[in-house]
Amino acid sequence: MPNDLYQLGELLGRGGMGQVHAARHRSGRAVAVKRVRNTLLNDRLIVDRLADEARLLRTVSHPNVVRALDDGTGSDGMPFLVMDRAHGTPLNQLVARPGAMPLERLTVIAKQLLAGITAIHDAQVVHADLKSHNVLVDEVDIVTIIDFGLARTTQRNATPNGLIAGTPAYMAPELIAGAPPTVAADIYAAGTIIYEMLTGSTPFSGHISTILTRQLSETVEPPSLRAPGRNISYAIDRAVLRALDPSPVTRYQSAAEFARDLEAAFDDRPTDPALAAGSDLWLDEPTQARSRPAAVHGSTELIGGVDAAIDAALIRAQQWIDSHDPEFAIQELETALTALRPTLDSEAPGSPEVWRIETVLAALYDSLGKQERGRRMALVAYRHALKTGCPLAERRAGVLVERLVARPSRMARGSIGRGR
Repeated sequence: MPNDLYQLGELLGRGGMGQVHAARHRSGRAVAVKRVRNTLLNDRLIVDRLADEARLLRTVSHPNVVRALDDGTGSDGMPFLVMDRAHGTPLNQLVARPGAMPLERLTVIAKQLLAGITAIHDAQVVHADLKSHNVLVDEVDIVTIIDFGLARTTQRNATPNGLIAGTPAYMAPELIAGAPPTVAADIYAAGTIIYEMLTGSTPFSGHISTILTRQLSETVEPPSLRAPGRNISYAIDRAVLRALDPSPVTRYQSAAEFARDLEAAFDDRPTDPALAAGSDLWLDEPTQARSRPAAVHGSTELIGGVDAAIDAALIRAQQWIDSHDPEFAIQELETALTALRPTLDSEAPGSPEVWRIETVLAALYDSLGKQERGRRMALVAYRHALKTGCPLAERRAGVLVERLVARPSRMARGSIGRGR
């Protein structure tokens, strides 16, 4: 245990140096706790690195970057870092799902990714391990950049130390050659992630020596050629390939510059309705409402506790969303909310994270043309997010409120009258 303020829960992930557990503050607030692996407790370098991660992460404040809340050494002598509990699916898992990611959804994710990276660099921090595994995308496509275990400050006089750390497929050529991490290397990694979303694969793969040889001897295949039929324009190719230039001085000099070019490239592309079909949650215009299908036969029991029930409901809803059946997803979540209703009466801090279900429901209602219902649900989600005492929950629910509530009312394409 880090200290008596936190109760550790399930293991969320384990890396080469540390492990992350779900946990709860004694107020009831959900957090994540990172600790050094037991076998590395005597490695001073690893222990110091966790302290550095906490120090650097505290300098960054942005909705798309995980936030440090606390750090120190526990009663068991183990150093720890407490962070917001970031929800979502690793981006590499989304990319690996059958079917290409719709360009409309990709645009939403890429914009947030580059906004988060811009904030990191503005804080004079280099992430140094950007990859799709370290980018979480939640149920309403809000992005969180995680894992600052290799992060460092932007040092003008940094010199190579011969140490190579990171994931080769996302590493710039100079990093593989032993140079220190820089802003330019982070931009190369961001370009690799966006290339992966566009094509389903990174530009180069294989052994680290093979990747370096190919980086220095081959040009990157344009995304439009790697993934023909994806409606990828020349402007998109040009922006991504500049981020992936083997020379750091030729790449974009800032993530903000990359973001501006990429956004302009996406805005200029022709629209292919067939490719947009899977982007149910984030279309600027809602889809036409469909007739309500038969009831979904999902479990409504709170097996394993409230949090487990919320996770299970969201997983089932995501399966319907992936199958382009948002009406079924809505019924799954409405059924789960009914089962959870008795738990929502308490005004105590750390109330159930039901806002996670409510934000997805609000986005789904809106996508089917039920704007008024979406607005109401967004406000309910925000109220419940405030009750958790978690700034990350407040920010995420607040984003949806801004999107759905602070805009003029609009009609769904092909809909008649106001949604239910």
